[in-house]
Amino acid sequence: MKKLLAWLFGAVQVRITGAQPELLLNLCAKEGILLWKTIWRDPFCLELQVPHRQYALLCTLAQRVQCESQVQRRWGAPVFFRRFRRRYALLAGLLVCLVLGALGSQVILTIEVSGNVDLTAEEIISRLRLCGVEVGSFGPAIPTREKENQLMLAMDELSFCALNRRGTCLEVLVREAGDSPEVKDQSQPTHVIAAATGRVTHIEPWGGDAQFQEGDMVVKGDVLISGVMDLDAPPNVVLEQGVESFGTKLAHAEGKVLAETWHSLSANLDLNAPVKTYTGEETSRRCLSIMGRRVKFYQNSGIPYEKYDTITELRSWTPVAGKTLPIVWETEQVREYTLTTTPLDQSRGEEMLRQELRRRLERAMDQGEVLTASYETALEGSVLTVTLRAQCLEQIGRMVPIDTQEKVTAPEHPPWRDPTKPIEETQTTEDSP
Repeated sequence: MKKLLAWLFGAVQVRITGAQPELLLNLCAKEGILLWKTIWRDPFCLELQVPHRQYALLCTLAQRVQCESQVQRRWGAPVFFRRFRRRYALLAGLLVCLVLGALGSQVILTIEVSGNVDLTAEEIISRLRLCGVEVGSFGPAIPTREKENQLMLAMDELSFCALNRRGTCLEVLVREAGDSPEVKDQSQPTHVIAAATGRVTHIEPWGGDAQFQEGDMVVKGDVLISGVMDLDAPPNVVLEQGVESFGTKLAHAEGKVLAETWHSLSANLDLNAPVKTYTGEETSRRCLSIMGRRVKFYQNSGIPYEKYDTITELRSWTPVAGKTLPIVWETEQVREYTLTTTPLDQSRGEEMLRQELRRRLERAMDQGEVLTASYETALEGSVLTVTLRAQCLEQIGRMVPIDTQEKVTAPEHPPWRDPTKPIEETQTTEDSP
């Protein structure tokens, strides 16, 4: 501890020579001079170690007792910095380094994202960059609450966002929003039409009037469940002869319609596929990226090859495990290649086409399953063609809006009579000419 204090405040080792050096010790005790070390060399020589700030007072006291003082050693921070009192350039450089160090400790060097599940950290950081916050931004100048609101408005997938700055690291804490329930507009009049041709196996109207029954054949575009519904007459009303309904109204038709459908899909593949062959010619280019600013170490940015692959290797500076600074060394390697034709195995190509056709069929169906499937293969030259014919069971009902300009029909007036009153007979006379 004494060594640390001696370096911080500075220390001087002095040799005192005189007839009575012990008188100097009495004066030092009286004046409150701190003596860190006292060594008697002989009865007339004494070595003392005192703080640098009390050295002048010690010399004055030594003269009062007629002793001679001689400096043996000086050390400590005050002595070190005293050497630069006339070196103004060094002092200015030291001051600039201190200012830059203080400001640099407030610059955002790393951005960490936590709390994300479906969204990637790169997507959130990219959207945050569009909001004006990126690596190299000055931390105290970032309006945290404003940027949080901007990020929330820019990404509908987030339900919560918080920005926390810890030194040179910006922590982005997010919570993803769950799937919101689908809100159906029940006020929009609709029809349920057939999205494909098939045979109805099950029809379940949730709204509207079913136009077909199980076992009926339907064609693509047929109205399966109609949104134009007939109105029933009240119980105490009797319709006149020839009037079938009390009128119609527009409704929001919806429901589930399952039908057996038939699909035919084709895909082809050239068995003479081009394959890359590297020639051995390659070019390397290097650059240093500091906080997103690239410093290139090459002059010609053009690529002398017609066909080439680019392989980029990134090496980040990681002084502490798990903490990566925005200093990246990029090595870009460009390799030339040529295309050569290589025949593919027919059985392997056929299997690839079958799997692709099956995926296309499953994506095309809505809540369906494949009942039966057969494949036909044809080879013309080097082109392999595979055709899939499948029988499926799927939901073919699709809701479409009804033109609201279409007016509903209403019965002629009066459409009904009161059954409690007798029918009045009217006599029609013809005018004679």
